[in-house]
Amino acid sequence: MTALSIQRANLVSTIQDVASGYVGELMGKAAGTAHLKRLGIEEENLSAERVDAVLKSLQSSLKVLVGDQTAQGAVAEVRRRIGVA
Repeated sequence: MTALSIQRANLVSTIQDVASGYVGELMGKAAGTAHLKRLGIEEENLSAERVDAVLKSLQSSLKVLVGDQTAQGAVAEVRRRIGVA
């Protein structure tokens, strides 16, 4: 991954927006912050490695709820929206 920084608020709102389409608004909203908290990530500017860790955690959780392929698609959409391929 290239050296880049993603704003925490941008990542959280993007996760909330995308996840809500799959698991509903309430769970989507919770997903935005839950994975950061679970991983102990508190920075406002997140490195590509931190973003990757959050998205892997998100995908793992979504996989249980919506299946592997749908979870992969949701995380790919988050990556596309925040500009991380």
